[in-house]
Amino acid sequence: MERFWNTVYYFAYKFNYKLNYCFYKYSGLVKIYELPFVKRHFKKMEIDNPFENLLDAWKKPDIGLSSIFAGGLMYGLPVIFFSGLHFFFMSFIEKSKRFEYFQFIFLIYTLASFFFTYIYIFHKDKYIKYFNMFEKQSRQWKIKWAWICWGVILLPFIVLIGSFISLLE
Repeated sequence: MERFWNTVYYFAYKFNYKLNYCFYKYSGLVKIYELPFVKRHFKKMEIDNPFENLLDAWKKPDIGLSSIFAGGLMYGLPVIFFSGLHFFFMSFIEKSKRFEYFQFIFLIYTLASFFFTYIYIFHKDKYIKYFNMFEKQSRQWKIKWAWICWGVILLPFIVLIGSFISLLE
């Protein structure tokens, strides 16, 4: 389970980094860094290539912005999944009693998600070891697991949307 959860985390991190790379590279924002007064400003701060510094801020696996985004996603996926299942089962309960204890149950889902995600991914920086291992994998392995992880990330959202539909009926 630990390896699987770290694999999902790795591909969420990579997806976010590549998405931001494409956004900054092809959006025209890079052209701002080529303006003379902007170059002078960064030269005063001893930064030769601000675009590379920006990408480094997204890429660092320990404190990078993509890592933070992927970590938040990993904390949230179990909460979304179990809340969706909970809503689905609530659709079978009488309407007046559906949301009676949901705040307490939601708190339990959230605490359990934070506990297990911390233990499987962030405790003693386990994800760094897995990131290094996954970087060495073949391209074919990465493509296969990227699709599996994409499905794992979409599943909780599909369950949640489906549960809302079942509540409406």
